[in-house]
Amino acid sequence: MLANINFHRNSPFSFIEYGFYAYYASVFLMVWLYPEQYNVSLINDLAVLIVFEFIMVHSGVFMAVLPKRYSILVFFPMFGLFAYSFNNSVIDTNIFYIYLLTVLNRMRFAFSNVSIEVRAIEIAKSVFRAILYCTLLCATALGNEFIPKLGLTSEFLQKYHYFDTIKSSGLIMEKPYIAMCMGFLYYSLPVLFFLFRIIKRAHHSYFVNERVIKRYS
Repeated sequence: MLANINFHRNSPFSFIEYGFYAYYASVFLMVWLYPEQYNVSLINDLAVLIVFEFIMVHSGVFMAVLPKRYSILVFFPMFGLFAYSFNNSVIDTNIFYIYLLTVLNRMRFAFSNVSIEVRAIEIAKSVFRAILYCTLLCATALGNEFIPKLGLTSEFLQKYHYFDTIKSSGLIMEKPYIAMCMGFLYYSLPVLFFLFRIIKRAHHSYFVNERVIKRYS
């Protein structure tokens, strides 16, 4: 049965999900390039967001695998704790509310009886996000010396009192250019792959139609 599942099928929710991803990728990139154009608190909030994504991306795998009843029982306490911790960690809650919408869209299948096909696709996407996150985390942490700081130089961070603003510590918080690099890659790569599949499918459909027209013309 799993062999017959169409993993290339896109629902309207997929376009919403990747639309959010494109938004996040652009924000991470712009703050990385031109941090002086934004409130310094946004640097902290984006770094917090990519840290909390570690929790959500791994919980998403378990949410996809668990039956609906157990999924909801796990989801509400976990999501409530996540929301409380995230809300206390960010300075401006705008990015927090946008991220909540993304998480709800990801885990919508936990609230309804979905087909085996939908669940299999969600499991595959959750596993892919977890692998991508862990890969990027290791790569950016170990290779942080090679990541360009762009606008997030030490001079900029000191000038705008970034270290007096952050509410927590750690490599990602203390070197925010790592968070911006990882966030940009983490959210942009799935979008690029999604667009590649759409273009490839459209290209394939075009040539199939051309062959059919030539055959019967």
